[in-house]
Order: sequence, then C-alpha cells, then structure tokens
Amino acid sequence: MTPTPTVGIVGAGQLARMMIEAATPLDIPIRLLAASPNDAAARISPNVDIGSPKSSEDLIAFGKHCDIVTFDHELVDLKSIRELEQTGQHVYPSANALLHAQDKLHQRTVFTSAGFPIPDFLPVKSTEEIIAFAETHGWPVVVKAQRDGYDGRGVWILENRSDADSLIANATTNNVSLLVEQFIPIDRELAGLIARRPSGEFELYPIVETVQRNGICHEVIAPAAIPESISKRAIDLTIAVAEQADVVGNMALELFLVGDELLINEIATRPHNSGHFSIEGCHTSQFENHLRAILDWPLGSASLRSGAVVMANLLGRGENRLEDGVPAALKATSPGIHPHLYGKTSRLGRKIGHVTATGDDLEETRTRATVAAETLMTATANTIGAPS
Repeated sequence: MTPTPTVGIVGAGQLARMMIEAATPLDIPIRLLAASPNDAAARISPNVDIGSPKSSEDLIAFGKHCDIVTFDHELVDLKSIRELEQTGQHVYPSANALLHAQDKLHQRTVFTSAGFPIPDFLPVKSTEEIIAFAETHGWPVVVKAQRDGYDGRGVWILENRSDADSLIANATTNNVSLLVEQFIPIDRELAGLIARRPSGEFELYPIVETVQRNGICHEVIAPAAIPESISKRAIDLTIAVAEQADVVGNMALELFLVGDELLINEIATRPHNSGHFSIEGCHTSQFENHLRAILDWPLGSASLRSGAVVMANLLGRGENRLEDGVPAALKATSPGIHPHLYGKTSRLGRKIGHVTATGDDLEETRTRATVAAETLMTATANTIGAPS
C-alpha cells in the first residue's frame, strides 16, 4: 500500500494551522517549516522544522522530508523556491505562480497584457512621476509597495505633493520599490475563490463580499448580494486569472466593484482570509480543497451548506485573551456560531481569530456573527494561548 504523500507547508501561521485541521480527517501527513516553535501551527504539529522561508539551505533541507511543498504565505525568496524546484521537488503553487501574488508590478503587467480589467498604474521612483500620474488621473492617488504589502501595509493614499515627497524619501531610505495606481471610488469589494488541480480541473466557491476597514478585512459575506450578471463575470474572471497564472491549489482573486464594472485588486495563490467562511459554510472547505488539489485528488463540492454564511475576523485590541470569552460568545449567540482562535499573541489590529455564523437570513446571520466577534474581542487577560 502506497503511503499518503507528506505535504510540507512553508510557514506556520493560522493558514497552516487550518490546513492541518483539514488534513487530519484525511490522514494526510503534514510537516511545517516554522520560524519559531511558538508559531500558531507549530503549536499543534508534531513535525516541525525550524528555519527561514528565505533560506535556500533551509528550504532544500525541509524539502527532503516532504513529497509536496506548499505555502502559508508569499513572503519567500523566489530564487530559493526555484532552487527547490530544480531538485525535482513538487512545489504548488510554483515559483512562477507565486510571482503573480508576490510582485504587484509583475501581476499588473501580466494581467494588463492578458486583457484583464486593472486600475491604471505605473512604476514610480520620484515625486515628479507621481505628480505626472496625478495630473492625468487626479488626486488622490494610491501608491503601493511592489512586494510584501498586506493587510493595509505597503499601501498609501496620497493627497498632494507633500505626501509624495515624504513617501519617496522614506521608500528611498528603505529601498522599497513603488507603483502608483488610480484611486478607485469602490462601491463594494468582492472575492472569487477557486481550487485547481494540475490538470486544470477546478472547483469554484460562491463570490463573496469582503468588508474592509483601513485595508483590513473585517467581514466576509457569502454569497455576495450582487446581480447574477456581475457574479457570473466575477466567476469567469476568477477562472481566467487562475489559468493565466497556472495556479495549482487555492487562489483568491480580490475585486473592486464600481457601478457594474469589476476591477482586479490583487490575487493570493494560497488559502485566503476571504475563504475562511468555507470551513463550516461549504461542503468542502478551502483548506481541504487546497490539499486535495496539490495532491491531485478529486475536489470536493464548494457549494454553501446554508442560505447565508458570515465570517467576522477577530482583531487584537492590545493584550487580550480571547478564549476567556468563548463561553459567553457561545451562550449569547448559539446555535450556528463557530469560533476559531489561532493561538497568536494579541496586538492591536492583528488577526487573532475569526467567528463564522451560518443561517438562512443574511441580516440575522450577520448580527449573530457581529455579536459573537464583539463578545470575544472584549475578553481581557494577558495573551492568547498563554497558560491559565
């Protein structure tokens, strides 16, 4: 009998943690490359290598213990990933697919060439280039770091020359490459989610609405309350982008809805915050389908289990211990409430868990998710995951 291949996950945050939870019922062996034994996933896994995702030596040594390598995040050195691929290791998503998610300039250039709808953009190195762009497109403008930005980091809205001068000076000092982008008056933010096998076979999740504040996702509403015509275009675009990037595994496509026009914001070539609702909300979670896809196993149905699903992120408010609030949250909002705590130390604005509510009525379901999240986030103590 051939043993189930060992899946190695580079990174050990909450996404890796939820992949482990999805792997357990299918008896899929998981190994982690973690920066610390205290990382969220490392705390629940017996098979952990400590090392850097940007070290070729660490990656190659890690790969020797795995049959397939996948990722918890995109903050890896692509040269090292390519070296890992050259050893014959199966890496999903590939370095080429990862580049689309890691480098915003590459992503926008490729997608523009493919005819996908993208806000106007331009790589910039000087205040004068930003001003010239603003003279064409108007103030404000959005400036983004080409690499390593997420959850509102690496994104700046500039109103005038003074803002541009300050940002260019800071970027030059810190050797950060920038691009400027047209400011879009967004009506809604949407996300398309897809799991894709090496053969190109795929499974699509319903288009969801993501509620963002200060660049951080606070809620995900499934399905998005949008016309069927817009949903179909979002689905078609999700499929086309996944094929263009040749993604294997899970991909999330973040979209802006402006009137009835869709524009691509960015992609993630891994399980994504906008898909956490699928754990209880869909017949097969994004984490299970990601694993099935990279193993080239048949994919599970991504359809909803109920009429409405709402996921609310739990964001740190300083030092607080969320698990102290679980009984109160369950009592106040049951049934149909599912809290997930990541075992991460709390700090202001950090994603330290989420709550999913399922039901038939969207507004009632959303209210239960909001109440449960607020109950948990107001629990107080020192740190999440610390001994009682």
